[in-house]
Amino acid sequence: MKNLYCHIFPKAIITRLLFTLLPVFILSGNWLYAAEDDTRVVEIKLGGYRFIPQEIQLISGQPTVLRLVNTDSVTPHNFTMKVSDATPEIDVDVPGGESIDVQLTSLPAGRYTFYCGNKLLFMKSHREKGMEGTLIVTPE
Repeated sequence: MKNLYCHIFPKAIITRLLFTLLPVFILSGNWLYAAEDDTRVVEIKLGGYRFIPQEIQLISGQPTVLRLVNTDSVTPHNFTMKVSDATPEIDVDVPGGESIDVQLTSLPAGRYTFYCGNKLLFMKSHREKGMEGTLIVTPE
């Protein structure tokens, strides 16, 4: 029995495809290795009225994803961080037992406070219970 591919695709077509596509793969270099991605992923656990870790250090200009993981199965938490006294730069709700990735835009060097802004009626806010942390951005 002859090769099935020879019946479906004549040898001339297969040869032509190889000689057409092979230089594209060689010149692009994509077949040699996967594209490098220098995005840093920082996992932050939200639960028990605290952030773990409470202090995060980043380099200015480095692409970063904050992976917010709510370890409390029922209690919803929030991640709020202000860059200035204006509106929050980040204000994300994370339901109990879920996680959310947040792409962090390039921040100038400095110290930023993040906190959980949630509060039950007539109770202390999560921030008042100690759910607060610091993001330190160092120059490149």
